[in-house]
Amino acid sequence: MNELINVKSEIGRLQRVMLHRPGVELSNLMPDYLERMLAEDTPDVRRAGEEHDVFANILRSNDVDVVYIEDMFAQVVKDDDIRKAFIDDFVDIGVKGISLSAAVKEYLNTVPYDKLFDAVAKGITVADLKDVQKKPIQSLIKDDYPFLTDPLPNLYFTRDISFCLGTGIAISAMSMPARMRETLFVRYIHKYSEYFGKGGVDLLYDYNCGCGIEGGDVLSLSDKCVAIGSGERTTVAAVERLALTLFERGYERVLLFKNPSSRTYMHLDVLMTHIDYDKFLAHPCIAHKWFDIYEITPSGNGELNVSLTTDSTEHVLERALGLDKVTFVEMGGGDPIQYRREHWNMGANSLAMAPGSIITYDRNVITNELIDKAGVKVNPIPGGELSRGRGGPRCMSMPMLRERISFGK
Repeated sequence: MNELINVKSEIGRLQRVMLHRPGVELSNLMPDYLERMLAEDTPDVRRAGEEHDVFANILRSNDVDVVYIEDMFAQVVKDDDIRKAFIDDFVDIGVKGISLSAAVKEYLNTVPYDKLFDAVAKGITVADLKDVQKKPIQSLIKDDYPFLTDPLPNLYFTRDISFCLGTGIAISAMSMPARMRETLFVRYIHKYSEYFGKGGVDLLYDYNCGCGIEGGDVLSLSDKCVAIGSGERTTVAAVERLALTLFERGYERVLLFKNPSSRTYMHLDVLMTHIDYDKFLAHPCIAHKWFDIYEITPSGNGELNVSLTTDSTEHVLERALGLDKVTFVEMGGGDPIQYRREHWNMGANSLAMAPGSIITYDRNVITNELIDKAGVKVNPIPGGELSRGRGGPRCMSMPMLRERISFGK
């Protein structure tokens, strides 16, 4: 594999993927502050790590090169100047208060390079600053909340904070303040890691564009078409900005799925994933087109043509992919009780390792049986703890290389 980045579909044989094994950051989830931390439960950290290892091992057994964001980051910050620059940037965006900023910077500069990822991810406490010379005012005032910087418990959802399209990478602009600091890791590995050509990989979107977008909303359908959900986490303005960039790179169509701004419809990939050339796994809201879909194409003068389609979702996808027929495997069989249960456990959020071979959570029994009946191989993984973070196999993976495939007409 001489290429660094090449992702021109959701289903081409997966060759390299970036993961994060959940760890110490999950240990610091506190029941009284789950909403603040964008969490809904307190997983068993040990079991979550074991479940994630099963996920990673299935990928490896299918000849996928698994790389970890924490390992790439550690290699980058071996360099003292880069490490100090990262600490400065982290303090600038993640720490409020003059005395606290100085104390956190002093503390992080004592942390070994291979421990820096965890030191930031776990959240910084008053106890961490016990040896700093000047105590921040926050450490002298009683507060039930022990963290001076919040933990980052969502880090194992590597798809949210960055995504690859074509031969480029986009660094997400996170909509939720609690997750903004996560992108800092990606910024540094893009700029300094050999996996991204030390900044040489095309940057399609940057975190500071001012318009929120997250990788869970972006599906690379083909080398000509991208589907993007706009709802709770991704703005229409971000879709416009990314579409213009993609059209400059040779893409011909963007499908905008206008979903409600609700956690239920948080990202497009919790509603729909591509599982074979002509098959999609879908929530009923996609299969029956409860929401509007817009087709965006370049006008030829740097502007966009935007049209609200009246076609069914199947016909929209057929046209986009040049296929005669697209079919849906409907989550939970469309049963109003079962699809809601399995949607809660990310029943439509699958990761394709190749056309017709996908990874899902084993707990979504009804949906998995329907996938199998549709002729698609299910590679189930345990998700009793991982699913508590409200993300599935696609959320937990950021593909960097896939084999090229061709569609239809």
